[in-house]
Amino acid sequence: MTKIILPDRIFGRNVDGAMEKVLNGDKSQPDPTLGQTAPQANAPNLNGYIWVPSIKLHVAKERTLPNLTWIQTQEELKKQKLAMPTPYQFREFLKHIRDSKDSEHQKVFKDVVEVREPWRAQWLNAKFKKRKNELYMISENVLVNGKYQNVEQKLDDFLTEDKSPGISLDDWINSSASHGLPIPKNPSGKLYYWAPAKGYVAWFVADSAGADLGCYGRPGGSNASLGVRACAEGAVQK
Repeated sequence: MTKIILPDRIFGRNVDGAMEKVLNGDKSQPDPTLGQTAPQANAPNLNGYIWVPSIKLHVAKERTLPNLTWIQTQEELKKQKLAMPTPYQFREFLKHIRDSKDSEHQKVFKDVVEVREPWRAQWLNAKFKKRKNELYMISENVLVNGKYQNVEQKLDDFLTEDKSPGISLDDWINSSASHGLPIPKNPSGKLYYWAPAKGYVAWFVADSAGADLGCYGRPGGSNASLGVRACAEGAVQK
């Protein structure tokens, strides 16, 4: 499979004309009456989210904000007091819903990874930069204790070559690597993998031709089927 990047094609597969080129809070205050944190008026509604204990975040069941570039998506999420999941957070989300006995969680997992039409893609919060021959992963506007932070990580012990196909989806999900990317010894499988390259960003894609973890996306590309599964902070829902 030939790797061709957005916006014309994705990972060597046409998307039936869907591609297009695109031009370019503070934490809640305590309620003295209740002794608990009072949500802000514009705090996100968490009804459509799944609580993931390992990352202490709610992750949206459905993709939103289609037709936006990676940069535009980041800006819009911040306005809504939401965040784009990092590769690590996204992997932990997949692990949680894959292993859940909740039928709705299983349905969401299939929506993310199942090999079928239509084409489904989502941005991940990872931009890659090279400094002195070393590769760094930059995650912008990561929600940490109610505040946005830019997190920078020098990459090591990750798979540096493309696999088309592929690597094992389950082994990647089961990994504990802090960067959230596949490790060099990830066994073979059917998940297409495109290694990080400087100046590009990450996403996860699935359609009838396969599922792809790509770190070679154009941050200025957009598509009607490319969105984001937003992350939110908030109290655990019972």
